[in-house]
Amino acid sequence: MTRGLFVLTMLLMAGSSGLRAHEWHSSEQMARAARALLDTLGPEQREVAQFAFEAEERTRWSNLPILMVPPSGLLLKDMNDAQRAATQALLRASLSSQGYAKFVGVMRLEVLLHEAARARFQGEPTGPQQAFIATRDPNKYAVAIFGEPGSEHWGWQFSGHHGAANFTVHEGRVGFTPTFLGSSPRRVETGPFAGSMALPHKADRGLELMQALSQEQQSTAQVSEDLPDGIFEGPGRKASLEAYEGLQASELNADQRRLLRALIEEYVRNADFDAADAQLVAIEAAGWDQLWFSWRGPIAADGRFYYRVHGPRLLIEYNLVDENHDHSIVRDPSNDYGADWLGQHYEEHHPSQEEIRAGVQERMGIGGQN
Repeated sequence: MTRGLFVLTMLLMAGSSGLRAHEWHSSEQMARAARALLDTLGPEQREVAQFAFEAEERTRWSNLPILMVPPSGLLLKDMNDAQRAATQALLRASLSSQGYAKFVGVMRLEVLLHEAARARFQGEPTGPQQAFIATRDPNKYAVAIFGEPGSEHWGWQFSGHHGAANFTVHEGRVGFTPTFLGSSPRRVETGPFAGSMALPHKADRGLELMQALSQEQQSTAQVSEDLPDGIFEGPGRKASLEAYEGLQASELNADQRRLLRALIEEYVRNADFDAADAQLVAIEAAGWDQLWFSWRGPIAADGRFYYRVHGPRLLIEYNLVDENHDHSIVRDPSNDYGADWLGQHYEEHHPSQEEIRAGVQERMGIGGQN
């Protein structure tokens, strides 16, 4: 069945079932789920969870634990089960099955990190140690809603340790960048889920493409044998990249292009189908040949490495921090936070290392100690 025939069939099915065609669009699903969540909140909770669309909190997020950078919005720990269930429904309305599974998988890893933190501090933990243990908690993720769901433009944000998604809706169109996902442990080592992974293919897709390149292509793609310090394009560092680097996609053969597409869809297809399809169309309109693939570190499955896919409408970064800890991010350089749709430029807000350190000391109750 061709794509056009498939879409026509879906439209006819929607009409015959009494469901208006636009009601299964991602933006409609998200708006209904967001309104349902807000309806469950009390006045004080709603004041914490909902912001004006123009609020600077919309571009203030972090992948760091809550002890280091408290997120904006209402924490899951401050919700009842019905409200947490409504939050999960909003996540499902905004993400594909693969995207939702990744976010929930990353959140569940916090349980393992909590157990590891408790084991690390034997006996009676001190106050600061207790504060550290308490940050390893799947309830320490926050929801923030910007504007009124279903209005001309609105958005929402989900953020916490190793998981952050930013959704923007404008006139029915949905943007989902920037989105950050990381995992620690990358591979569970013990227990009934030993060997399981929350983000199983992010490293593999990049390594598959790199290993499929000829020696000459690898030499061009590998811009450095040294690894970067974290994710180059994390929050607060959006303007740090201006030039493309590595191997241009125009130099790839058909099989290599297929691997590049698989890598890209590993990130873009985390969004629900409307938003993902629209982003792929934008990438294609800008030109697949305008994408660049670069690599840092050794070309080996058992070593640390970093890769990047960069073009006018796409920026992907993956960093294997260590063998059991990874970070990744996907952006749209032209339309993060819906900037292109809204005709605005957004500055991201992220605390400096000094501000993070001071905040940690305050929350751990250790004053100005170094």
